[in-house]
Amino acid sequence: MTTRQAAAVGGSVGLIISAAVLVLLGRFGVWHLTSIGNTDLRVILWPSSVMLTIGWRSTVPGIMTTLSSIAINCLLYAGMALLLRGCFRLVAKPKRDQSGIR
Repeated sequence: MTTRQAAAVGGSVGLIISAAVLVLLGRFGVWHLTSIGNTDLRVILWPSSVMLTIGWRSTVPGIMTTLSSIAINCLLYAGMALLLRGCFRLVAKPKRDQSGIR
C-alpha cells in the first residue's frame, strides 16, 4: 500500500466514523447511544467531537465547528494509518545476511 493510499483509507475511515456519529445524533438526538457501560465510544472513535456545540447543525458557528472537528478527525485517522504503515514496513523489512556470503 502506498503512502497516498494509506492516507486516503485513514481519512475515509475518519469521515465514515464522523458521519455515523452525526447521523446517530441527528436521527435520535442523544449522545448516550454510543456508550457501552461507562465507556463513551464517540469520544474514543472521534476525539475531536468534544468540541461540538448545541447548534452543531443549525448555526453558522456550530456548522463551522462541526466541519473543523470532522477535518481534525480525518487528519488523525490519516496520521494513524501512515504511522501503522511505517511500523509494518519496519517489521516486514527483510534482514540482511550477517555472514557476508552471497
